Amino acid sequence: MRSFTTAFTKPMLKGYQAGVMGYTYKGVRCLKSPIDIAIYLRLLWELKPRLILEVGSHSGGSALLFADLAEIMGLEARIISVDLNIPEGVRDDRITFLQGDVMDLGPVLDACRLDEIPHPWFVTEDSAHSHAGCLAALAEFSARMQPGDILAMEDGVLDDLGISERYDGGPNRALGEYLAAHPGVFEIAEDLCDMFGPNATYNPNGYLRKL
Repeated sequence: MRSFTTAFTKPMLKGYQAGVMGYTYKGVRCLKSPIDIAIYLRLLWELKPRLILEVGSHSGGSALLFADLAEIMGLEARIISVDLNIPEGVRDDRITFLQGDVMDLGPVLDACRLDEIPHPWFVTEDSAHSHAGCLAALAEFSARMQPGDILAMEDGVLDDLGISERYDGGPNRALGEYLAAHPGVFEIAEDLCDMFGPNATYNPNGYLRKL
């Protein structure tokens, strides 16, 4: 198994994390790593997804960013964002905000007739970052995604930040366990993870391509 350690040094990561946590898009909190936004740009252009689905809306800034990127690229992509709480500050006809829990995504995904949306799909799991939540998302989407679809398991950098214990091991523990127990379901998209150097991303080993 590849190392989950990112390319970020501790002195650099402290300031970089502060910038990420303060990052906004069109004045709305977005909380995305600029390096990963650059990775998304390539991913979206090459994949040309018909669905961009994020689990974890927060303030809605990332959904707004995805909607604008899809429009700029001329993608015919439906944008769906799921969270325990629907953001109050973003109203955009291109985005469907849905209330749902990462631990029980089935009902909300069935209600929006997700499986009728054409592939390819890009799914990003950016909700609670808990070990259990990440495993639940992997189980749910592995059953719905088709070969070539991409799932981003976000914020495994919690390990490098020294706070993954707050999340019971978080994304990296979940990924390591899932990939070991379910070979042949996903492969690590190393071309995305390593675009700027080995795991120079907030999502180490977290860009997964469905097999």
